[in-house]
Amino acid sequence: MPKPLAIFGAGLSAQAARRLAQSQGQEAVLFDERGSGDCNEFTEADIDRFDEFVFSPGFAENHPWRQLVETSKLPCMSELAYAAKSWKGQIIAITGTNGKSTLTALLNKALDQAGEVAVSAGNIGYPFSDAVLSESNQEGAYAVLEISSFQAELADGLELDALLWTNFAEDHLDRYHSMARYFKAKAKLFDCLKPNAICVVGPQVAEWMANQRKAFDGCSIAHEVADLVLQLDADSVFQRFPYSKNFSLAAELWCLMDLPPAALIEAANAFVLPPHRLDVVAECGSVRFWNDSKATNFHATLAALRSIDGPIVWIGGGRAKGGDVEAFAQQVGPQVNMAVLYGEVAERLAKALKGSLGSVHVYECFDHAIAAAAEFAAKVPHANVLLSPGFASYDQFDSFDARGKNFNDMVLSLKNARKPSYCHSIE
Repeated sequence: MPKPLAIFGAGLSAQAARRLAQSQGQEAVLFDERGSGDCNEFTEADIDRFDEFVFSPGFAENHPWRQLVETSKLPCMSELAYAAKSWKGQIIAITGTNGKSTLTALLNKALDQAGEVAVSAGNIGYPFSDAVLSESNQEGAYAVLEISSFQAELADGLELDALLWTNFAEDHLDRYHSMARYFKAKAKLFDCLKPNAICVVGPQVAEWMANQRKAFDGCSIAHEVADLVLQLDADSVFQRFPYSKNFSLAAELWCLMDLPPAALIEAANAFVLPPHRLDVVAECGSVRFWNDSKATNFHATLAALRSIDGPIVWIGGGRAKGGDVEAFAQQVGPQVNMAVLYGEVAERLAKALKGSLGSVHVYECFDHAIAAAAEFAAKVPHANVLLSPGFASYDQFDSFDARGKNFNDMVLSLKNARKPSYCHSIE
């Protein structure tokens, strides 16, 4: 009789790992400090009860429970690595600071288009353990996994047939405290590559590989524009920056895997971006409202600013995740006409911006920031109100999705009001 499996956490991935263990006749015990699991305490005395330990992504390397387990030298893994042991097909991993979710969805759709059995899982909100329990788990099938740095930390045992690493920029420095440690966490995926695996990295990643003396002989550094980009429809989302750059990466991976180009092109031309990624929410007179709530780091926000033509009233702020806020502000200032800031980081960001931008406004409440941005934009011909926060949502919202929905509701409410002052002034 095997020993029970210890699972740390009680969220989506933890519950899925338990279901997978139980399907194989193994008991699983959930440890959760908030009381949502089977036990809310874990001590050194508990270690001998288990042979394997699975950690949810929220458990950083300095967490006492994780330190106890890792010191024991017993198998310690992420939910992804645990599930991978029972996956029968191939695994394609997608990581990067930005662009992961979009390319995970694109490659899954392209594989479907090519007639392959495929499922996307991982950091997208669908645990790999549940995919393993699905009909997709069969020989020759593809699992396209979005993998965060948190999940990569404990990737031992995960065997990858292909890896696409889009880009690398400041993010999650509240957890890693340095870019080198952040890179090291993601770079653990290199050690998961099978001997003949395919690996494609973006130019930023290649630079970091060189600086950190991390090499993988099979890595291909993608070109800025792949040949397949030229075959995209003019209105494809992948013709737009920054999606065009990530499509080049995906196209190179696709071709190296010897998959039919026509399937990728067809999937890309029909592709609709998930919500809150540079969506145009509404237009009022000459003012256009953009929702880029998914931009929770500096790199994503700077890319959004580069993609928009015309005057920009920028809505930024939220909860800081580490990183050089002052350097970020210096890059933002010259690209916007006005900054409307909210949340925990607002005062610090405002102070940093005042050296490069004359018009900076701070609001405690997110809704008040939106209303003010609309009023300001009404006075600027052909202005863009851009929500691209650059920071996490967790000071006022449960997720970037909740923040994005709130923005959409607020904008549409303002537009549909009988006498919205900002609409009145420009119509």
